[in-house]
Amino acid sequence: MKKNSFGTPPHKKYPNSKTIQAVFSGPKKKEKKPAVCEHNNIDYVSMRNLTYRSFTIIDRLSKAIIILEERLKRYEKDKS
Repeated sequence: MKKNSFGTPPHKKYPNSKTIQAVFSGPKKKEKKPAVCEHNNIDYVSMRNLTYRSFTIIDRLSKAIIILEERLKRYEKDKS
């Protein structure tokens, strides 16, 4: 089995985060296969770069959500 080259997915990296779990718990049914690009409008190098960039953004947004959740927990703890 090939190891995931994008690292650990956010829902496994932050198992205690309700927000991350809610975002990454999608529909249980299998999605339709995407259509093939028509007329060679995009090359594979650009598609690969876009994919890597997307995974980087998802990872950064996941970390930001965790930081905000921790701040909220601290605020609620200090308030009470």
